[in-house]
Amino acid sequence: MRAGFIGLGNQGLPMARRIASGGISTTIWARRESVATAASEWGADVAKTPADLGAACDVIGICVFDAAGVEEVLFGTAGVIEGMAPGGVITVHSTVSPREIERIAEHAEQHRITILDAPVSGGPLAAEAGELLVLLAGPAPAAERAIPIISCYAGRIARFPKVGTAQLAKLLNNALLAAQVALVADAIRLGQEHGVGDGLFDVFKVGSARSYASELFAAFGSIETLARSQFTVTMDKDVRLLLDALGTADAESPLLNTAINFTRQFDVGSGSVPTLDRTDPEPDAIKSPGSNRRV
Repeated sequence: MRAGFIGLGNQGLPMARRIASGGISTTIWARRESVATAASEWGADVAKTPADLGAACDVIGICVFDAAGVEEVLFGTAGVIEGMAPGGVITVHSTVSPREIERIAEHAEQHRITILDAPVSGGPLAAEAGELLVLLAGPAPAAERAIPIISCYAGRIARFPKVGTAQLAKLLNNALLAAQVALVADAIRLGQEHGVGDGLFDVFKVGSARSYASELFAAFGSIETLARSQFTVTMDKDVRLLLDALGTADAESPLLNTAINFTRQFDVGSGSVPTLDRTDPEPDAIKSPGSNRRV
């Protein structure tokens, strides 16, 4: 089995490195020369183009920021599909909308390439330790071919029925996190307005309402700091994708309303929060100060 990987950011780099350290022949493609050089030092072959990577691999992981980035490296000039042999399998670890991954899968199927819907949850440390959660959807034969490679960095694989359902599960997870952070922020606001003080952070860390959302907010310390983080960009993107996927039928959902109202208070795209090139590796989306965990 020959494995490939594109998207060597905070999340993708340790994933690819674990494949190589597992004794599987690994080829990477990276836009940045420094990333490619580092990958060659830990045993990966380096392809000059995504098409060259496609020609060298049977199963390829993609971990870039969004659907446009996925489509560019797969179907753009000298893209993966141009070089990959029929029967190849591509696992898309990026978080995109169900419709987008379905469209990508349909396009790849025209070239007899199978797309697996495979967003991840965990973070760089989990990837380094081989303990990521991988949400995996797609045809069983292709999934069985990819699982030995995915298992290099996954501690758990949650199977879903068809392409698109794993992405929907990931978007629901991230929307729930956004809503939880919104509730924590409001509780902190109420406490501060009524003289409770910063001790409320400690209560939320160990009390009955403890959660990852409260740990995350405590690490950032304020809405203002949170607004300047990559968390804002990723949550805004994912809540919008979920809203688009579910449509108006669920417009009154408490989950959606809370998540939407929370993300709308940040002016994403104004320059006040970070933005990424779409072909950049998927960011360490919710990495807080001193944290290596992400959803």
